[in-house]
Amino acid sequence: MRWLLPVLLIWSSVVPVSAQRPEGAQRGLGGPSIGKLYGRVIDTSTRKGAEFATITVYLMPKDSLLGGGISRRSGEFDVDKLPIGPPLKVVVSFIGYKPTTLEARLTRERLELDLGNIDLEPDNALLNEVEVVGERSSMVMQVDRRVFNVEKDLSTQGGTAVDVMKNVPGLSVDLDGNVEMRGARPQILVDGRPSSLTLEQIPAEEIERVEVITNPSVAFDANSTGGILNVVLKKNTKPGYNGQVQAGVGTNDRYQGGANLNMKEGRWGFNLSGNYNTGGNATNGGTDRVDRSSGITTGYFAQNTDSRSTRVMRGGRFGADWQMSNRNLLSLSMNLRGHGNTGEDGLVSRIRDADNLLVSTGEQINTSRTETFSFSPQLSFRRKSPKEGREWSADLSYSRWDRTSTATFDQYTFSSDGAELATSPRLQDNLGGSTYDQLTLQMDHIVPMGENNKIEWGVKGNWKRDNTYLDVFVTSPFVGTDLRDTSLSNTYIVTDIINAAYLNWSHRLNPRWTMQGGFRFEQTWFETELTDKNITYSYKYPDGAENLAKALFPALYLSRKWDESLREVQVNFSRKISRPNFWQIMPFIMNADSRNVRIGNPALAPELSSLAEVNHLLPFFKGKATWFTSLFGRYTQDAITSYATPLPSDTTILLNTFVNGSYNASGGWENIIKIEPRQGLQFTLSGTMQYTDVALSSSFGGTRNTGTNWNAKAMVNYRFMKEWTLQLNGEYETARIQPQGKGLPQYGLDASVSHDFTKKLTGVLSVNDVFYTRRWGNIIDTQSLYQESFRRREMRYIRFTLTWKFGEQNTSLFRRRQNQQREPGGGGEEMGP
Repeated sequence: MRWLLPVLLIWSSVVPVSAQRPEGAQRGLGGPSIGKLYGRVIDTSTRKGAEFATITVYLMPKDSLLGGGISRRSGEFDVDKLPIGPPLKVVVSFIGYKPTTLEARLTRERLELDLGNIDLEPDNALLNEVEVVGERSSMVMQVDRRVFNVEKDLSTQGGTAVDVMKNVPGLSVDLDGNVEMRGARPQILVDGRPSSLTLEQIPAEEIERVEVITNPSVAFDANSTGGILNVVLKKNTKPGYNGQVQAGVGTNDRYQGGANLNMKEGRWGFNLSGNYNTGGNATNGGTDRVDRSSGITTGYFAQNTDSRSTRVMRGGRFGADWQMSNRNLLSLSMNLRGHGNTGEDGLVSRIRDADNLLVSTGEQINTSRTETFSFSPQLSFRRKSPKEGREWSADLSYSRWDRTSTATFDQYTFSSDGAELATSPRLQDNLGGSTYDQLTLQMDHIVPMGENNKIEWGVKGNWKRDNTYLDVFVTSPFVGTDLRDTSLSNTYIVTDIINAAYLNWSHRLNPRWTMQGGFRFEQTWFETELTDKNITYSYKYPDGAENLAKALFPALYLSRKWDESLREVQVNFSRKISRPNFWQIMPFIMNADSRNVRIGNPALAPELSSLAEVNHLLPFFKGKATWFTSLFGRYTQDAITSYATPLPSDTTILLNTFVNGSYNASGGWENIIKIEPRQGLQFTLSGTMQYTDVALSSSFGGTRNTGTNWNAKAMVNYRFMKEWTLQLNGEYETARIQPQGKGLPQYGLDASVSHDFTKKLTGVLSVNDVFYTRRWGNIIDTQSLYQESFRRREMRYIRFTLTWKFGEQNTSLFRRRQNQQREPGGGGEEMGP
């Protein structure tokens, strides 16, 4: 099933040319009419394409006419909207030539069939079957992936990709909008390729679907320990035009507007979109700590936080597809995004001694402002061969991300009687910014080797460079005014180069069993240079013949299918690498209060993991329900984990950072059940239970922690009174296991209702976090302290979104205009439909 991802991506990009068809020719066939046949007619006397040849498709055995078309100058043709299941007869004819007759059947194994080069003489061509994509629903499950259709999710209307991810079964979203799957962070792709876009920068209305792959094959980057999330953006695939205009308003200064337009005419397709989104939040947080020395309580610290934040997002997207021929597609796209954030935190703290007597109090006011802008052009080429299944593709993409930020941290401390201390105030100003560049070149080739074998190979080069600076100026009674703090200020350059090559072999053992195996080689060079301190951290895999094992990533998959059923079982094994993210390596203070400091670790090394899965997809309840169940395991060396320790210079201040631990072993059981007991009612239930054994290395104390956690999600979608739809989304997650403690449980409920005013105008009213229960935090329990802290990501809000859809499919814009120009003259020939 590895090949399904590129097929889906190609299917979303290719723009078919609609053939003429007698109206009502396919009525009463029962199955969906979504198949397509295409090819090229060759004149055997000249070996060139035959223009104006007639292609007719009949339903066998009664030879009922389904549709047809006429070949173009190159000899190419295509006929779409063909039924799935019954046998078809294709007749190619031209005056003065012998007609050629072929037979084909469209089944659930394929969607499109390339008939190849067809000679205008008797030909006994043997055709393969055509894949079929079923009717769209909120989620489509397959044994190796899940496809979540965003348009069906009411609660995401007017939101971002972060809102989309929190509703996808098997995924969870943390305080900072980062996604996790089975306890690890997946790699995020946009239209199948890496991007500098964050999930918060992608509007939900621009997303068509999200593809979730838990254990991807060697054709994907090895940096996918947590799986892959592929965000597929909307694009028109049929002749004509369509689009939508959306506007929304909500509490907490939430305003949203956007529009997109998709057009397809002849061999050209275009898409254009723009959006604007604002919002605000008023949230709170808290920290309670008990300081210890050799297990004995030495003091107490308590802090309350009130936060105010605003955000403004704006951006647009443009894309163009040129169908050079039936088998060649050239695509160009450009994403432009801007994002602005402001924040203000008010912190009030109290410090008590071991006898619980007040020692001092503190106040801190933090302000921040961040502006980012990014653009991402991409050029893609796809070529299909007349030989079924053979394909070659190349992609070139570039991303640029610019950020500027300012922040202030003003601290005031007072004695127990309210007098300001001699060390107060301490005023800190941060001025920073960064420039991020990423260039990716990738080429892939799929080569069928007979009916039972397929070879896939490819190469990829990825270059990333992050140039970041931070200047910190401090004012206090001891240091004076606006003194640059060299210990907190940093300027660094991160260079990350990865070159990869892979080879994948698929073999059909028999009609039911399929095997897939392959190797991926990735050459990694990573360097962090602190330019103002003349310090360099780097690693290289492989370094000559050394560390060669850290550059090889094998994978093996074994699948078994059942006839006439979607039931399938898959067993897979793979090896992955997880490289640190930029916020984990940045040696800057990212947020701080009087007793907590958070900073990145530029010396972090990648973690290496071995993964295994047993997946089973089982339809039941007469096809109205599907059950996906998966047993999985993962063992990680040099596991990247959070770490907290008192500062040596001041043990009352807690340093929060990231380190490479000893190992992380986990295993679990995931289940997803989708039930549609009757038309208009759908339940999607999911849950994962996971056991974790994690330990720090001896250099960090060797602390070990074990335990079990679980999470559950439910989505109910009910359409009633023909024009109304109600949707409920709820989730619950127990405490996660961490080396020095555990996380806090997290749970919440969202509710949405929509009304179709007309076929094209729909309104959605949604309430996020109905009971205002969502919060994130953790418990740290060591010999030196016990601390419990929490924060909220956003407050409860109500949002109303109005969407107007427009367009007309399967029509030629220019042909219609020409027909309209002819009508006033009258008396002309009657045009066919």
